[in-house]
Amino acid sequence: MAWQAVDTVPISIEAQISSARAEAVRAALLMRALPLARWMHGRAEPLATATLVNEGATTALLTAAHVFEHAAAGDLAVPLPREHAWASLAPVRLRVIVHPERDLALVRIDDAAFARRLRANWMPVPTSHLHLEDDEGARPCVYVVAGYPASQTRRIGAEMLMKPVVVFTRPLDGEKLAYARTAERIDGLSIHTPALDGVSGALVWAVHEDEPAADCRLRAAAVQVAFAHGNYVRTEPLRSAPALFGRIAR
Repeated sequence: MAWQAVDTVPISIEAQISSARAEAVRAALLMRALPLARWMHGRAEPLATATLVNEGATTALLTAAHVFEHAAAGDLAVPLPREHAWASLAPVRLRVIVHPERDLALVRIDDAAFARRLRANWMPVPTSHLHLEDDEGARPCVYVVAGYPASQTRRIGAEMLMKPVVVFTRPLDGEKLAYARTAERIDGLSIHTPALDGVSGALVWAVHEDEPAADCRLRAAAVQVAFAHGNYVRTEPLRSAPALFGRIAR
């Protein structure tokens, strides 16, 4: 089965972001956010979102732990954009590392050839870039999440078309972000927001800006794990799980 990502326009929920900056962030994040599918009856079914992470020579997929309530690691498949195809994880040597208390998991790829193949198709995030410190005194006003809603997936013949969502939003508290029923695209058009089934496991990035004219810094701050449409997105802060990432290369 072939795979193709569809162009998307970033949306904003009460978040101040310029169109130029939003487009630059969209391009950066969609190189790092990949859909996870469950392989069923010879085809991929949308399941979640993940991020390729690296620790030295070790490569893993970071996602939400509850993904494994619906599929075993060997049932998963990931798209390979440069190959225009899906790759099943069934024949790949894997190790699943699940946080005992938080909704976070790593799928360590213990197959060097397949890890190289993943890195050739997706840009990994070094674990050193994951934001594990608590910075209550410098909490940003804007966060962004990019993932693949199941509702925005279409099949045309043997090809699966997936339209990602890139949402800029504001914090409600330490673990929730605003998620309204409507949002404004960065081109000014008001739209209805999609349900976020399929986005679970996506990284949430904090947008840090020292000066309005300066380039922004993106810091991976959390993983999206649940949502209440018209209300909030719930996240698992990465600072709650440093020990999980300490196990990636063991």
